[in-house]
Amino acid sequence: MIRPGRSTPRCLQVLLLLLCLVLPATGAAAAADNTPTDCRADQLKTARVTALAEFEHRGNDFSMVTSTMDISVPAGWAHASDLLLDAHSAAYRSALACLVGKPTDERNDFRDDEWRFKPVAVKADGQWVRVHYEASSWIQFSSVDAIGPWVVTVRKEEWQIALRPSVALQGADWDRVQVDLGGRGALAATPRPAFGEGGTRLSWQHKEPGGNPTVTFRPPTVQHWDFITTTTEEPWQVWETWGLYSASSALWYVVSGALLLIAARRLRRSLAGPMTAEESSALRYLRWWALLLMFLGVAVYLSDNLYRWLQRLGGWYHGYEPTVAVFVLAFLGPALCLFGSRSKRLVFSVSAIVVAVLGWYVAAEVFDFTVLPTADRWLSPPGWTVAAVACAALTAVCWIGVITAGQRILLISETRIPARVMVAAALAAAIATVLWAYLAFDRYWERISWLADPSSSDFQGLWVKSLDSWWTGFPANVLDMLMTLVSLLAPLPVLGVLRVCRVEQHEQGAFTPAPAEKFLLVVLFAITFAPPATYFGFSAYALTLLLCLCTAWGVLALGSSVSVLEQPFADNAPLGKTVSLTDRADVLRLARRFRELQARLGQLGTSNPGERAAERESIEAEIDRLDQALPSGVRPADLPFACGPMSTWWGNARRGAVNACLIGLPATGLLYWVYAVKGDSWTVNAENATGFVWLTVVILLWQIFWIVGGFFLGALWRDLPGRHGPTKALFVTLAFAVPTTIDFLIVRALGGSLPGLIGEVAAFGSVMTCTGLMMDLQTFQNERRYWPTNASLVAYVYQMRFASLAFFLAQLLALVTLWKTFADVSTSAPSR
Repeated sequence: MIRPGRSTPRCLQVLLLLLCLVLPATGAAAAADNTPTDCRADQLKTARVTALAEFEHRGNDFSMVTSTMDISVPAGWAHASDLLLDAHSAAYRSALACLVGKPTDERNDFRDDEWRFKPVAVKADGQWVRVHYEASSWIQFSSVDAIGPWVVTVRKEEWQIALRPSVALQGADWDRVQVDLGGRGALAATPRPAFGEGGTRLSWQHKEPGGNPTVTFRPPTVQHWDFITTTTEEPWQVWETWGLYSASSALWYVVSGALLLIAARRLRRSLAGPMTAEESSALRYLRWWALLLMFLGVAVYLSDNLYRWLQRLGGWYHGYEPTVAVFVLAFLGPALCLFGSRSKRLVFSVSAIVVAVLGWYVAAEVFDFTVLPTADRWLSPPGWTVAAVACAALTAVCWIGVITAGQRILLISETRIPARVMVAAALAAAIATVLWAYLAFDRYWERISWLADPSSSDFQGLWVKSLDSWWTGFPANVLDMLMTLVSLLAPLPVLGVLRVCRVEQHEQGAFTPAPAEKFLLVVLFAITFAPPATYFGFSAYALTLLLCLCTAWGVLALGSSVSVLEQPFADNAPLGKTVSLTDRADVLRLARRFRELQARLGQLGTSNPGERAAERESIEAEIDRLDQALPSGVRPADLPFACGPMSTWWGNARRGAVNACLIGLPATGLLYWVYAVKGDSWTVNAENATGFVWLTVVILLWQIFWIVGGFFLGALWRDLPGRHGPTKALFVTLAFAVPTTIDFLIVRALGGSLPGLIGEVAAFGSVMTCTGLMMDLQTFQNERRYWPTNASLVAYVYQMRFASLAFFLAQLLALVTLWKTFADVSTSAPSR
């Protein structure tokens, strides 16, 4: 219950106050009163220029084009000395705009798609001033207005790249112009190239002033279908409905929800006798979560398609797509809160906030208020802050929904997180999300306007339009990332349900999960680890999910025939049923006695064979007696390893999840560094409007991977193949790696790539192997006091130095693989 002094409305007031104080401080774009720069093109006729455009198509969704330009201008040029000034000075920008600006008479050069990961390099030797300029961009389904001196036009059947130099350099000496199509053959090239190689690399020398090279080529098949399945233009709009941003994304939620419903039904049938109120509640929450997951997937990813369909039927105005995203975002938060919270006051408060914000949006659209983004007018200065506050309010409600839903699906019938704590955490996350977006806009504006003329009369207007577009698209962008966050929670209700509904609570001899519980665990594993594959722009999740289910079941089927506790024993019942009824201390004493006998026998083997023969025979007889008391191939020393560190499979599952969560922290840090910070990744992520949510998703994704992997390892510890923890972990790694590898091979065959995949598999295997080793050591933790060091305990536990050496060599190999793989991972494309 929310206390009166910590109510949601009061927390919202704090949010509004903070945003109102911080956001206006960023200010508007400043405009100078300088006169236009005369580029003096007559002084640049002796300048020498080389230009290179290079495509790289080996990507899953995007092609990358890189422009490299070298310009040598005479030192006598009127603005040559300005190029030696600071990169932020107006004179420097004006001089550089003369050389690399757009070939128009417009004074504002906005390069929305161009990324410069290296600063422009300028050197002077007294006679020449040399400028080296590199720029990159990713291409999928839209044209690139300007990347260096090049313009890329994207069409369904063909792409075209054309040289469009600035006005000042049109009369310069273009010493060499080269286009590398990245393996694609040129369909047409004008003017005719002077040099070439393989029909994919074309060169021109000393081009004529009006003869700007233009090359047409076919796009790669992957990008061709990505264009078809992502464009909303006719006649391919029908394909977009089934593409990656629509039905293909919704498919994941629908299929995952359906699997959870099937698993819940099987688990309900496996519970003999009447269920307790807690069990009924847990299964009911699982069913409701599965249905909510399916409904949210359809509503979020197909709402814009429904709107466009109704628009065609009724002739509606086409500019309301962003408003549809606002309404869907407003629905997401209360829906999650209604599922996750028992507090009627909390649900009423968030609903009131959402209704108020939506009311303002509707009023602004109907009456053309400029305090919120509308389809007809740009934001006014007060609207810069009001729009951010409205987005923050809706985002805060969604964060509250995510947190309440998370605690509900994990704790089921318990509510341990106070409402005021959840609200405070959600407000902090919402403030961080919106502030990140506001700072990201500043970085975005600096990047796209670096050659713009601040003295022009429309510079401020363009800043306002860009800011309006930024906040107009923010609800759709943050909605997509929040749904990704929800997808991370999708399989977690399995943990909460198994905490309440387990056959072992009713049957004393249930040493391992029941068949329905195993199916639920396999569903948990498959939903978590099945790669969200896309081929030719369409989802292949059904294929990878089926592969993941089959590999997980295959590992269990193998374990049921070779695992120690599944071996037939008394009355042909599994050995585990007898062991589970035996005191755990007796099992450990039996194993210790067996090891002591083996050690004594080994010591006698080094002495004179004639001596102590009677003692040797006595030890051998006792060892034989202990061996014969167990099924063939099973030795007393194997029993503690087979049982695991805890007395029940649920205890093993919890221990495995905790161990993997802690052991995986360094791996999460490494993967975060690779995908979020390494190289130019941070530059791209810093301009992502939803960068805070994305970074949160990256961290939670890998931690959930480790937790689910460790839980699966621990829960099925007694069923998995292998006699020691690292061996069991190897089979769990195989269940993870096989579907991922098949997906990787298919993607490679189609011309795409999955960078970092080998490193991810190595990281997962390393974390699982260390988790298996830790669980083996915890099995014998009571014997730690008998050994001076942990290394001595490891040697005692495994009894074979060669096996221990092999384990550490395998870990070293995994680390080397991680470093080598992640060192080659390139910067990913920005979010669109």
